[in-house]
Amino acid sequence: MKCFQCSCHGATIATVVIAAALLCLALPVLSKEEEFMPNQPDAVPTFLIIGTAKGGTTDLFAQLTAGIVNLDPDRPDPPFPIKPIKELAYLSRTGIDGTKMLPQKRQYMEYLQLLGHPCSDATERSLLQECFDTNATKHYTLDATPTYSYSAVVPLYLRELSGWSKVIMMIREPVERAESLYRHYVLTGGRWLDRSIDDLATDFFKAINTEKGVVTALQRAADCSYGDVVCLANSWRDISGFKLMDSQENKLFAAGLYRYALAVWRYHYFKPGRVLVVDSHVFFERRVDAMEKIIRFMYGRPMLPSEETLAASGGVWRKIVVQPMPKTILSPPLRQQLSEFYEQHVMRGLFRMLSDMRDEGAWVFGFSGEPWNECPGFEEFNAAGKSKL
Repeated sequence: MKCFQCSCHGATIATVVIAAALLCLALPVLSKEEEFMPNQPDAVPTFLIIGTAKGGTTDLFAQLTAGIVNLDPDRPDPPFPIKPIKELAYLSRTGIDGTKMLPQKRQYMEYLQLLGHPCSDATERSLLQECFDTNATKHYTLDATPTYSYSAVVPLYLRELSGWSKVIMMIREPVERAESLYRHYVLTGGRWLDRSIDDLATDFFKAINTEKGVVTALQRAADCSYGDVVCLANSWRDISGFKLMDSQENKLFAAGLYRYALAVWRYHYFKPGRVLVVDSHVFFERRVDAMEKIIRFMYGRPMLPSEETLAASGGVWRKIVVQPMPKTILSPPLRQQLSEFYEQHVMRGLFRMLSDMRDEGAWVFGFSGEPWNECPGFEEFNAAGKSKL
């Protein structure tokens, strides 16, 4: 598969070292169109981190909320709640009613409580508005979960809550991400102890080919023109409604269909200057550079010394370091099949999607080296970014 010929899969140790060195030297894609948009005091939540699983969301959450930075006396910004909660995932839970997510409705107030919002105890609409006017700037709120990234309804709920939240999306090469997430579930949750990742991938493709309408829906999505956000968003809505999407086993792979899933967010929610797309690989390899961009996106200022120190510490939250086991690594035939699946549904349009989002006012960081450098549109995307410096 062309898109991953130069990735680290199957590479020698020397090749990995050289590739890592080149990646560290690569310059981020910057654009003069990256304009800081002020944070809104009534945005609920102030910020969202929406994915992808095993893409660095937990690490980023910790970078932003750790006491050393959150309670830094030199911090000019409001803090997050003292004990912020990651994986609220409230908006993607079953039983959420959009009509009850409007201000002063029960589920809306429950969400404010989970966020640690200072106005979560307001008892009347007038008191809620007064609180937002006078007290909401005392704290920033943060919701972070990968489940939002592939939800077809969360952007709609969020649009009803607030049109001004800033969103950070993290993207990781989908085959590697699937293997990493499988290991996470096996080693930390004790799931699938009797099933290999090959077993799950085989069942995923079987579900695609046996459930009526899935193949047609996927082909319809693949046939959407690269710039047709409505077509892509509607296609993801249809795909999300199939039974195969109900199982965690299938979501392990289906959640990697970023190009379709992000179309729903682009159509219903994203606004210029309020979305940042981050290359997870660069985030892990050059975290100080990545955090410098994230801090500017969120707060419109340079990094504080405490933020730079934390970013440079090298620690990765929830990172599991184990020797690869045969059952956690895709066999060559299934790796090839999965790579070809993602090439058709993700990689062929990934850089066109990123280019369009950048033209729409999104911030983009990374995507300037492996494992993306053999994907269609890579050179044009990075050349266009450099020409705007």
